[in-house]
Amino acid sequence: MTSPGREQKRASPPERYEAMAAHKLRQAQAELDRGDLQQASEKVWGAAAQSIKALAQQQGWNHHAHNYLRDAARYAAYAWGREELLDLYDLVSLMHTNFYEHQEWPDVVQRRINNARTFTAIMAELRRADLPQDQSHLTPDQREGQERRLRALTRQITHSLGPEFTPGELAALPPVDPGGNG
Repeated sequence: MTSPGREQKRASPPERYEAMAAHKLRQAQAELDRGDLQQASEKVWGAAAQSIKALAQQQGWNHHAHNYLRDAARYAAYAWGREELLDLYDLVSLMHTNFYEHQEWPDVVQRRINNARTFTAIMAELRRADLPQDQSHLTPDQREGQERRLRALTRQITHSLGPEFTPGELAALPPVDPGGNG
């Protein structure tokens, strides 16, 4: 319950995270085209992270730390039977490391941009599909991992969930142009 005169705060809606993912992908390509491998790498990771946040926010999962993003991507991969997400996640997350370590060449960064495009498209597809309840296709070890991940993703946490916005603040955020013009 909020105090009188105070608006309820809430996290960004899934659509905003999805729009940010598209925006980060465009930025990654632009940075690579300018020769800035460090910034292109971070934008690749940012696009993947935003697409995971879109799905996690929709599902009511924790997503304000790297471990939650990893768990959400893995949970989605196994739940929907899209295990290619496991490898794609690993590949794009290396770009977060590359932001700090500067180890990859332009051709590798370009491949990771392409991987991130595939990853974000799959995550958007999953966001529009119902979460499968039947997990019979999983091995016992995979089911155990899914249970552990879901406990972490749905655990009540007592620390900050990151930025939250009142409806007025959310409306005042700068627009994200999903059409590619920014």
